Amino acid sequence: MKGSVFKRCTCPSKYGKSGKKLACKKDHGSWYFAVDIGRDPTTGKRLQHKEGGFRTEAEAEEAMAATITALTDGTYAYDGGITVGVFLPTWIEDQVSSGRIRVTTARGYCQHIRDHLIPHLGHLRLRDLRTSHVTTMPRAVAKGQPDTPTPSGATVRRVHSTLRSALASALRQQLVSHNAAVNVELPAAPRTKVRPWEPAELGTFLDSLGGHRLAPLFELIAATGLRRGEACGLRWSDVDLARGVLVVRQQLVQVASGAPPCPSCGKIHAGHTFGPPKTASGEAGMVELDGGTAGVLLAHRLTQDIERAEWGDAYTDHDLVFAREDGNPLPLDAVTKTFTDLAERAGLRRVRLHDLRHGAASLMLAAGVDLALVSKRLGHSSVAITADTYSHLLEGVGREAAERAAALVPRNRGDQPATNPPDSAGVPTPRKEENTRSEVVGPRGIEPRTRGLKVRCSAD
Repeated sequence: MKGSVFKRCTCPSKYGKSGKKLACKKDHGSWYFAVDIGRDPTTGKRLQHKEGGFRTEAEAEEAMAATITALTDGTYAYDGGITVGVFLPTWIEDQVSSGRIRVTTARGYCQHIRDHLIPHLGHLRLRDLRTSHVTTMPRAVAKGQPDTPTPSGATVRRVHSTLRSALASALRQQLVSHNAAVNVELPAAPRTKVRPWEPAELGTFLDSLGGHRLAPLFELIAATGLRRGEACGLRWSDVDLARGVLVVRQQLVQVASGAPPCPSCGKIHAGHTFGPPKTASGEAGMVELDGGTAGVLLAHRLTQDIERAEWGDAYTDHDLVFAREDGNPLPLDAVTKTFTDLAERAGLRRVRLHDLRHGAASLMLAAGVDLALVSKRLGHSSVAITADTYSHLLEGVGREAAERAAALVPRNRGDQPATNPPDSAGVPTPRKEENTRSEVVGPRGIEPRTRGLKVRCSAD
């Protein structure tokens, strides 16, 4: 395995008697090294690893030796000379085409790459990316761009997560020798406490909908906690009104471009496509319906049948529970705007459509539903996410559980009445107290007072 070191400076080149170029003796310029690394597997051309900027010849030779060692033990990474800005878009295209990430995930990744990663790191060669570059990147992201809002700590963390995933893929392809995004200190990102409508506010909103065409959609989200895309992608074939259950098998998602043909009609719905639920745990997740919500869906189905009959052959049937009058999918942004307008018209405080989902969770927790069941119903990937999101809503529930658990243990703490073992319903009953009475003695004709007076106890 061949390698050589050489010096570059502004002095005229000098050569020895054998014709070999001589290194400049002056203390200026930089030292470089070059190592043969084989041939390009595609073109067959000779490949060299060149690196420079070293202050002394010894430093260049040391770096060259490290490169030769990496080539020998198989840890050398060849990036083909590409930059971070070239690699990241190629990586995301490969992830989508191979089905390793969902369309909705890819949309967020593309935004991170376009708005943050390429502006700050895109000019660097992939193999030259170091932890120091990644460490300063979050601070640059946090400062934001001119005339744009400062990104939150959560956004900075998501951008870093995208880069870490991309570099993990580059490491598997041996394009880099290490993942420079690992073990990087990131800004704190406390989860925002959700504050959905109170039950009275939710009732006011639902009552104000009247006969609005999308009223059943908002009723369903508020009762079940479905995501917007899951509700708009729900099919009648996945709903069993007789049993009062539905199954989440797909969702309607927004895409920036390149939406695939619709599996139902073969057409392309601009900006939208159907895909699997957000999390793997949400796929084929069964959700039980209360009687009132099941009745709302039944009435909605009858109304939809009338619309289908009126449109006749022009109706494009996608089997959707909630669709346009002609059967095509509802635009997701239009659904959100309709919700905002209806809430404002009802005179309620401003919340997001997604807060109906949070409201459903908070109502279940307030009703004493087990956290694991709430997590499963919401389609969260883990109970930890549910607990983290709704921890501030669990205080009362946790206190009540603690009191009930403590009450199961019979105790006799002196002046405090002891408790009997719990009854058949699991509720402890207090012990019968001794038949005693307390009599307060005071001067005749003066109303007895307890403060500062002695208490005499006598048995009957």
